[in-house]
Amino acid sequence: MLEILKYNNKSISLNINHQKYNLHAQWLYEISKNTLIRDPYTNQLIIEVAEINKNLFIKQAIIKNNALLIYFNDNSEHIFSKKQILNQLVKHNIKTEKKLWNKKTINLPKFNFKKFNQQMLLEILEAVERFGFCLIKNMPVKKNGINELTNHIGPIKNTNWGGIADVKSIKKAYDLTMTTRALENHTDNPYRFPTQGYIFLHCLENSKFGGANTISDGFYIAEYLKKNFKDYFHTLTTFHTFFEYQDENACLQNNCTLIELDNEKSVSQVRYNNRTEIMPFKNQKDLDKYIEARRKFWSLIKSKTNNLEIKQQSGDMLILDNYRVLHGRTGYKDTENKRYFRQGYMDRDILQSKLKTLRANS
Repeated sequence: MLEILKYNNKSISLNINHQKYNLHAQWLYEISKNTLIRDPYTNQLIIEVAEINKNLFIKQAIIKNNALLIYFNDNSEHIFSKKQILNQLVKHNIKTEKKLWNKKTINLPKFNFKKFNQQMLLEILEAVERFGFCLIKNMPVKKNGINELTNHIGPIKNTNWGGIADVKSIKKAYDLTMTTRALENHTDNPYRFPTQGYIFLHCLENSKFGGANTISDGFYIAEYLKKNFKDYFHTLTTFHTFFEYQDENACLQNNCTLIELDNEKSVSQVRYNNRTEIMPFKNQKDLDKYIEARRKFWSLIKSKTNNLEIKQQSGDMLILDNYRVLHGRTGYKDTENKRYFRQGYMDRDILQSKLKTLRANS
């Protein structure tokens, strides 16, 4: 159903599928496919919207052939299908419902790469969007086996360490990841802006003793704080701390909050990395509040109730949303130094673009 309820110079009210929408005249003008304002091949505007006449108004509006036909006072004619209007109305509101979890409530989302197809790829990306992670079994056990999946999504991000990197114990470790010690739960590289969106962690061979991955849902923890410790939540969303990584070839720094909110005040990113945080100089009162809130945040991050433990086997790959899931590792013993993982990062826009494309074509 597409029905005009009423209109005036500056707006029009429509009934679309039994729901009322009040639409601004210039909003409609700007989304128009009229070839005088929009290139039909690229679908990009060819006018400067900031220069549209401020006195633009609707002269006439009618429904014709189940489409909205509007005549503006600049003598232009614009046709809008119901689908076109609806697509614009929902474009910014297509979201996968986040399933917040702890150890007791999560069922491990896992897939068998031997059965891979485009439908499975969509399900993999939907799982990462919904839960913040998934496990893929039976990936090729070879040095760049990560690419067997990522080539279907998009490019691996290059950093100052290159693209796909080794994760194994080395003598002159430039990062604690390259040792056999346990790693506390953390998000990767909060000193980067923007932070890498997703982590692809591929196991070629694991140690016999130890070396399991631990993961916890930072969004679940943030919501728990929001409901039960409002003052801590406020502090962690407003106090800007400082992260830094520096060596002879790189100086990476970021001022940011441990919990970041979007424009709707929903949690959009969590950060925690004990190894690279440098607390900034502030007055004693603010620092006391932050220290106390961070202490509570960490107690929830490390809680066994909130942690899922996964010991990857050869061919297993974890995909982790680095804006949401905190990950760590138990310590391990590997006398023959055979434990060998490979890790790659991917930017958020790359994975999100593929997810949206697959959804549109499904």
